[in-house]
Order: sequence, then structure tokens, then C-alpha cells
Amino acid sequence: MNYERVLFLSFFFFCIHIISAQQDYKGQILDSETKEPIPYVNIGVFGKGIGTVSDEEGRFNLFIDKSKLSTSDVIQFSSIGYKTLKKIVSGLQYVSNEYPKILMQEESVVLDEVIVTNRGAFEVSDVVGYQNYGEKTFGYWKDNIALGGELATKIKVKKGVRRLNTLFFEVFANPSDSVLVRVNIYETGKSRTTVGKKLNSSNKNILYTIRPGTRLAVVDLTPYSIYIKDDFFVSLELLKVYGDKPIGLVIAASADKNTYSLGKYASLDKWEQLNHSAMAYHLNTTYFSDSKRAESKVAKAQKSKKNISGFIFSSRRPLRNIKVTNLTTNQETFSNEKGRYQILGEKDDVISFEGKGYKKMTVKLLAKTTVNMNLLRN
Repeated sequence: MNYERVLFLSFFFFCIHIISAQQDYKGQILDSETKEPIPYVNIGVFGKGIGTVSDEEGRFNLFIDKSKLSTSDVIQFSSIGYKTLKKIVSGLQYVSNEYPKILMQEESVVLDEVIVTNRGAFEVSDVVGYQNYGEKTFGYWKDNIALGGELATKIKVKKGVRRLNTLFFEVFANPSDSVLVRVNIYETGKSRTTVGKKLNSSNKNILYTIRPGTRLAVVDLTPYSIYIKDDFFVSLELLKVYGDKPIGLVIAASADKNTYSLGKYASLDKWEQLNHSAMAYHLNTTYFSDSKRAESKVAKAQKSKKNISGFIFSSRRPLRNIKVTNLTTNQETFSNEKGRYQILGEKDDVISFEGKGYKKMTVKLLAKTTVNMNLLRN
């Protein structure tokens, strides 16, 4: 195995003989106005590898080894849509049988400048990012992972305004019952080893549950109205592991060496650079151009695609009016009364099938031009 091309995040709790030196700092984080729990808050000592994430009820447990911290070190609480809260380690209170309430204040959203123009805009469907083409390269989270650990890859793009529509990544292995991750989109940082601010002004967490059997993850980004103008980072952040089995999540990586990735081992930890490697995150985007050459680019791309066709059925019965979408190009069609459909596509495009009363299914196209689909009822 070529270890230089294997990305990994491997997290271990402290050994048993030093657990006695730790203290369990815990609490429940609430909105200061509504008193409602705030889920998935990042909590930790910045840059020290000590961190966690609150659960759905805003509760958290953070094990602190005071021998590894100074009294002036600070615990930081950070969440999208809220003002960052800081508490000095020396002033923390430790309780055993309850979760003291910690209040966070909402933060006003400052919207980016909106540019209005009377020039016509041409929309170009454009896939950006990196894919795995059968290479044995991957990234993984394993053992007793620290919540809030992230694996981010820099996505290089042509400068200009574009909207992020859909994120795709492939799951090679997941022995856990399910794994909850958060998708983060960042600006590039001031240095290669940092990221910039989050590019999600919706104040909503982008959550995705990787369930048993998931092979191709498809995350719809359109509800979050994320627009970028230059290179950016995409990351997956661990929020929760369901079931009793330890984490062993393996995600496809790319052999592309023209970019780099960053990893952090716990919530609010410092980023570490991983050179000449990329997670296989790729995105369907809409690029906005005021040039008519955008039209020819779309036409050229369509000419390279083939007719993909097949039948959609359930329990041997043909299904009509099933929406078939090429998520890579945003093209849509519907199956006819015989369950037959036809759509343009090519190898590695992602096609979805969805209809009322049936489970949505997605497939990644191979070289074949015939794809039949058996849908299951909800």
C-alpha cells in the first residue's frame, strides 16, 4: 500500500492509567432567549486537541486533563448563528449528577454584498472537485474518534460567481450503525494550514447521516444558497456515531496531487496539512457567466453525453411519472406509462430516481448505457 496517498484521522482516548487525572466538564447549551437546546456546538481548547460536540439536546461531556493545560487556557463554544463564548479553564465548575446550563446569544447575520447587473447571465452546469477512479486511496476515521474531527480538501475553481448545488462522496466502508456528519464549506485561509470563514449564511447546519449500506452520498446544498467566487474548502466533520461499534468510516480519496487537504483531530483543534492528496469530494455547481461562450460550452458538454435509458419498476410492475435527474448536469425527465425513461449522461454522472411513496435511489453511471431500476416502497 502506498501510505503517502492514504489520508487518515485516527483518534485515541488517553490510556487507562491517566484517566484518573481527568475531570469531566459537562453542561447543556441553550439559546439565551428561547432557552431551547443548541445541538452540535463545537466545544474545546483551541489548538490543543481537546474538544467535543454537543448532542441533539445541547448536552456535552469534555474530559479535561488539567496537567496538560494552564490556568489561563480557554474553553471555546462555537456554533453557526451564535456569538462565540469563552470560559477560562481555571474558572470551570465540575458537577457529577447534572448538566449546568450554558447560554449562548444569537449573532446577527451580515449578508455578503449583492451585485446587481443589467447584463444577461448565462448559467453553466459545472462539476468541480475530485473523484476516485478505482484507485486504492482513501481517508478514514477510526477507533475512539474525537467528535468534531474534520477532513477538508481545497477545491480549485475558475474565478467567478458560482452556486453550489450538490455534494457527492463515496463510502468505502462503515461498520457502525450510522454516522452523522456535518458538511462545512470554508473560504481559503491566510496560510496553507488554515481555512477562512464558513460560507454558509443560512445559519443552518448541513447535516448528513451515513446509514448502513450507503455507497454514494448525495448531499443537496440548494436549501443553503451557498455562493462562492474563488477556491474554497469542503470538509466532513464527525458529529455522532450510532450504535455500540467503534467508528471505522472509510471515504474515497483521489490520486490527484494538484491540491492538498487539511485535517483536525478534535473539535477546535489546529489544522494539519496533508500534501499532494485530496478527498474525493466533487460538486455539481452552476457557474454564472456574462459571455455567450458559456452557451457553446454547454452545447459541447451535451454532445459528449450518450442516451442513458432503461425501465423503472416495483414488484415487477412498471412505474410511470418517476422523476429521473442527472444530478451532475441538473437535467430532468420522467418515466412513461411503460416505466421507460431516457436521459443524457456519461460515465461517473450521478442519476437519481424518486417518486411519491418510493424510496429515493441514486446510482453512479458506469460504461453501460442501460440502467434498470427497481424502487422500494417507503
